[in-house]
Amino acid sequence: MRPRLVVIGSLAGAIVLFAWQAASHELLHLPEKGFRAFPNDSSGSPAHVIRALAPTNGMYYSGRGVFAAVDISADYADKTKQFGAMLAKQFAVNLAVVLLLALLVERIAEESVLATAATFALLALAFQGMMDLSNKIWWSYSWPWTLGNMLDQVIAFFLVGLTLGALRRRYGEPHIKTAERPGLPVTPERFLVGR
Repeated sequence: MRPRLVVIGSLAGAIVLFAWQAASHELLHLPEKGFRAFPNDSSGSPAHVIRALAPTNGMYYSGRGVFAAVDISADYADKTKQFGAMLAKQFAVNLAVVLLLALLVERIAEESVLATAATFALLALAFQGMMDLSNKIWWSYSWPWTLGNMLDQVIAFFLVGLTLGALRRRYGEPHIKTAERPGLPVTPERFLVGR
């Protein structure tokens, strides 16, 4: 694998992924489908009630059908005002995920850029489907939320696959198809074997 493909692919893919996430959240609201705000949320009263039941931040559940992620600040501040720091952390996560995908692109990439994108989308569907459908089964996540999140990730991985597939075509190692194994990398050692 060529380091140039890994570096350029990781950066370009992370930017594409981040751009998609911004559009998905801000314009299409795919990951937020099915969310409902608590009544009187602007007053902060739901956070006070939850804090009484969940004294520290963390994950909570009740066998009676409650599953909650609690992250309430000491001053009950509006978390939407802290998006800058969270976005920076999200970009770091995106970079790590795309780095792993860039390391795999030579192994799972198809010959065409579009086929590579479809392969990445199917990988996302398999993994995200398992996660979101499990949450639907066990915690009754709403169908709009479940399907919105699955679609969001499938599109995200399709776009990253498209990006990495195009960059692989430009910066990756050339491959030669043989009768024994399609797409073998072309290396000087391959030509010396058998001579």
